[in-house]
Amino acid sequence: MKAVNHPVRKAMLQIINNSNKISKTELLNKLKESNAIEKEDMFDYHMNYLVQAECVKKLDLENDNIEYEILQAGKVIEKY
Repeated sequence: MKAVNHPVRKAMLQIINNSNKISKTELLNKLKESNAIEKEDMFDYHMNYLVQAECVKKLDLENDNIEYEILQAGKVIEKY
């Protein structure tokens, strides 16, 4: 699956899969701490890819908060 062939997207899926649901802020911070990502625009590019591939669901919450939830297609990361 092409969505998990990139190290940044793989890291994103692993973190979301461990949490099942995670806020954008928390996910971005974890990715920065692990040096998987440096800038938010890079985050947005890869996250949009995962959302379009139906690996992750974007949840728009109140006060412009965003959460991401792992979907079944995103759980394939366990096999890689």
